[in-house]
Amino acid sequence: MQTRTRIPTRIRRICAPLLFIVFDYLAILVAEKMAFGLHDLYGLLIGTSYHVPDAYLYFWIPLVFIAFLAISQTYTKMQPILETVRQIFYAVLYALITCILALYFMQASVLASRLYVVLFGVLALFNVYATRYALLKFLKGTNTFMKPVILIGAGKTAEQVLRSFERDLGYRYKVIGILDDNPVSQTLPQKFLLMGTLDNAAEIVHDSGVKTVIVTVPGMEKEKLQALLEHIQPYVRDIIFVPDLIGVPLYNVEAQTLFNEQIMMLSLRNNLARRRNRMFKRFFDIAVGGLLCVSILPILLVIAICITLDSKGSAFFNAQRIGKHGKTFTCYKFRSMHTNAGEILKEYLAAHSAAQEEWNTFAKLRDYDPRVTKVGRWIRKYSLDELPQILNVIKGDMSLVGPRPYLPREKEDIGEYLSTITLTVPGVTGFWQTSGRNDVSFAGRVAMDTWYVRNWSIWLDLMYLFKTAKIVLTGKGAY
Repeated sequence: MQTRTRIPTRIRRICAPLLFIVFDYLAILVAEKMAFGLHDLYGLLIGTSYHVPDAYLYFWIPLVFIAFLAISQTYTKMQPILETVRQIFYAVLYALITCILALYFMQASVLASRLYVVLFGVLALFNVYATRYALLKFLKGTNTFMKPVILIGAGKTAEQVLRSFERDLGYRYKVIGILDDNPVSQTLPQKFLLMGTLDNAAEIVHDSGVKTVIVTVPGMEKEKLQALLEHIQPYVRDIIFVPDLIGVPLYNVEAQTLFNEQIMMLSLRNNLARRRNRMFKRFFDIAVGGLLCVSILPILLVIAICITLDSKGSAFFNAQRIGKHGKTFTCYKFRSMHTNAGEILKEYLAAHSAAQEEWNTFAKLRDYDPRVTKVGRWIRKYSLDELPQILNVIKGDMSLVGPRPYLPREKEDIGEYLSTITLTVPGVTGFWQTSGRNDVSFAGRVAMDTWYVRNWSIWLDLMYLFKTAKIVLTGKGAY
C-alpha cells in the first residue's frame, strides 16, 4: 500500500520552519522600527534623537532572537500552543538580555536607552505572538504543511487525543489511517481509513512512507507494547504513545532516566505548594485586578441601574461560597434572578420532569430558567453578572483564575476532591468556565477544577484569561 502526500516529507519538514523564521524576522524588524519610532517621537519632546546602524537593525539583533527561538525548538517541535507561548516568552527575554549585554560590551550605547529596551521588548514579544498565532491559524485552517501520521489504536483514548489535536493550534497532524484489531470507536473507522491490524503494523508503516506514528492504546500489555514499538521503530522518525497515566497531574512533570537500569522516573511538581508561586499569583491578581476594577467602574454603575429598574430588589446578590481550606466567604455578584427564585424553581421543577432531570445532572437549567430576569439573561450571556467578583479578587477571597466558587451545600457532591480544590482560592474564571460551562456536568466541573489545582502554572492562568475574553465577546456556553 502506498499512501504518499503531495509535498515530499523532506521539503515539508524544511518549509514549515523556514516560514516561521521569515515571519519571526519580520515581526522582530517591525518591533525595532516601532520602538525607534516611538523613541524618536519622545526624543522630539526632549530634543534628542538616535541613529541605529543597519547591521544591528537588519541582521544582528534579529539573528540573536531567531537563534534563541530555534534553541527553544519553537520552529520544529509540535506541542500544545500553551507550551509554545511559554517558550517564546523565555526565548525573547533571553535574546533581549543577550542583545543588551552584547551592545554594552561593543560600546553601542546608542541602543542601550532604557525606554527603547522596554518598548522593543514588549513589541517584539507581542509581534512574535501575533504573527505566530496568525500563521498557525492559517496553516491549520488551510491544511498546509500538515504532518502525516498513522494512528495505532481506535478507542476512546484515540478520540480524546484527536479532539485535542483538532482544537490546539500547536498540532498540525493529518491522520492518513488507523491500525486496530478491534476498533472500539464508532466514528474513527468512518472518518479514517482502517489500514490493518497490529500484527502487520510494521509492514503497513514501512509501505506508507509515514515517518510519525501515534500509539493510543494505554491499556496494552507491557510486552505487547514493547514488541510493537520495536517492530515499527526502524521505519519511522518519531513514535508518540500515550502511557497508562491518564488523569495523573502531568503538566509540571519532568522525566528522568536511569540509563544503567533502563528506568524512567517522573518528577511531579506541586506548584501551588511553593510559597513563591502563591505570592506571584497573588501579585498578579492585585495588579491586573486593580486595573480592571478601575476601568469597569462605569460599567458596574450602568448594570446596577438596569437591574434596579428591571425588577424589585437589590442590584447585588451576595452569597456564601466555599473558599480556601473549605472556609466560606461572601461572593459578590449582580442579581440576575428574581428575589423569590427558590420558590419559582421549586414549582417549575415539580411541573417539568425533564427540567428536574437536567437539574440533577448539571445543577443548572441550561436553556430556560424561570428564575432569571430580563436583564439577568443578558448579563449572564456575557458573564457580566460576575464582574463584582473583582472586589473579591482584590480582597484575596478569590483569584482571577481558579476553581469554581462552589456552594456550601455542594460539599457532599464534591466528595473526596474537596481537599484538593480548596488548596487555593476559587476563581472568577477557570478551566470549566472556558470549556463548555453549562454544557459540562457537575462531575465534569469537579474533575476540571481538580486538574487545574494539580497542574497550576501562570501560563495556564494566562491561557484561561485569554479564552475567557473570547467567550465573553461571543457569549458561547453562557448560562
